[in-house]
Amino acid sequence: MNRAIIYARYSTDLQNDRSVEDQIRLCQAYAERSGFELVGEYSDRAKSGASMFGRPGLAHLMQAAERNEFDIVISEAPDRISRDIADLAHVHKTLKFRGVAINCVNGGLLDTVQVGMYGVIGQMQREEGAKKTKRGMLGVIREGRNAGGKSYGYEPVPGEPGELRIVEAEAEVIRRVFDLYVARVSPRAIASILNHDNIPAPRGRQWNASTINGNEKRGHGILRNPLYVGKRVWNRVRMVKDPATGRRVSRENDVNEYEYSEAPHLRVVSDEIYEAARARKEAVGGPRGKYMPRAKRMLTGLLRCASCGGALTTTSTDKSGPRIMCSRYRESGDCANSGRYYLQKIEDDVVDRLRSIFSDTKYIDGFLTEYEAHSRRKAAEWRGTRATLETALTDVQDRITAIVDQISRGLIEDDDVAAIMPKLRKERDRIKAELATTEPTTNVLYLKPLAIDRFRYVIQNLTELLQNKLGELPHEAGTMIREIVTSITVHPRRPGADYKYEIRGKLSSIAGPELSAVEVVAGGRIELPTSGL
Repeated sequence: MNRAIIYARYSTDLQNDRSVEDQIRLCQAYAERSGFELVGEYSDRAKSGASMFGRPGLAHLMQAAERNEFDIVISEAPDRISRDIADLAHVHKTLKFRGVAINCVNGGLLDTVQVGMYGVIGQMQREEGAKKTKRGMLGVIREGRNAGGKSYGYEPVPGEPGELRIVEAEAEVIRRVFDLYVARVSPRAIASILNHDNIPAPRGRQWNASTINGNEKRGHGILRNPLYVGKRVWNRVRMVKDPATGRRVSRENDVNEYEYSEAPHLRVVSDEIYEAARARKEAVGGPRGKYMPRAKRMLTGLLRCASCGGALTTTSTDKSGPRIMCSRYRESGDCANSGRYYLQKIEDDVVDRLRSIFSDTKYIDGFLTEYEAHSRRKAAEWRGTRATLETALTDVQDRITAIVDQISRGLIEDDDVAAIMPKLRKERDRIKAELATTEPTTNVLYLKPLAIDRFRYVIQNLTELLQNKLGELPHEAGTMIREIVTSITVHPRRPGADYKYEIRGKLSSIAGPELSAVEVVAGGRIELPTSGL
């Protein structure tokens, strides 16, 4: 008898958690009619079919196929697996190589022709849905309402979708920023003043110069937001998915695609002060640096200040190369670490330390031993938690059944039913939701030998690669470094003292996705999180 597993998915546009259960029941009936032996179920809830990334259920399915745990994948339809042509073809090709077939309740056994046909249909439906959504948002804008996004200084009006109102306390901060800037106070100094006065920043963090300056093309930043003079500008950017990572990336639209609407009730500052700030911004900013290409350094975005957690960014360059310092100290003065560090020295040392780690298999073996012990503990905790929830669910369902029985026998009043049943149903749904998010932890790690060898090869050759004049890296090398290094925390130092820092990373690039939340620290220390494994 062929071993079969079920895969179900509902996307964010459906917003119906019961859809997964309905799909599973449909697939179970199909398996019974076909004479298949069901050996497992995999699902992804509220996950888009536009990409394979960010779908743990599908990732675990592919791992199980690699371990030869089943012969057939049953799904309601091909678009449950993917609505992307390339991704559906990749899944089909990989499973076919593993000797696994895809059977759909609506579509039957998938072959190459059907994969191509369903892949095109699924992608066209997804893209058409996106166009309809955008058309709907355009209608909202033309009606003078907000189509999404939140600007500092405003809040939604309860019960009135798309309507905003001014938050007066934040509006006062906005006016203060404009007044200070027009009075020739720099954005960095303004940020320092606001931080000193303990005024919350737009996103709950510290104020800095970029919060105030923003981006002209995107309309971000206090000084560049036209909504502050009662003018709404929409469709400045569009979101596209990077096929290499599955992440959404914003791209600027042409100015001819912008949509404008008047919102005089949202005005915060006068036209005169807004234009005065704009004129000063143009006079001070100018075109400098607008078209200067930036060298792509290996550690860009990974360097962090140990004092405040802020990013370390390039501040100057001398004969020894670029120097970096804490951006929070530089932008707002809200950090005690004023030290400067040579980037090349840190890059060279990072490569040496990574080469040392990956040349010794004992380090990886030690990590796996500790992780497996940790995983077993988590699995035991999971079993205990799940047993408690299942007992509670059985109790609630029994109480609901008892009330239904009393209703059928006329032993309970309607008012009592109306008072009791909603609470029981709410409790039942809460427990089910908690059970759905309580996933088991695997005890077994499947290292990828080819990935380890490839990473070692990159490390061994990084020294030579870093010697070119721009410090640029081939795409493969930069990608591999970023897959395993998540941050480099640099500690404050006295002038002339040695650099001290920690390299933190994850082993998800050389092991299964169950390691994606596990941190390792160069030097032998291993940090295992208490949740999210």
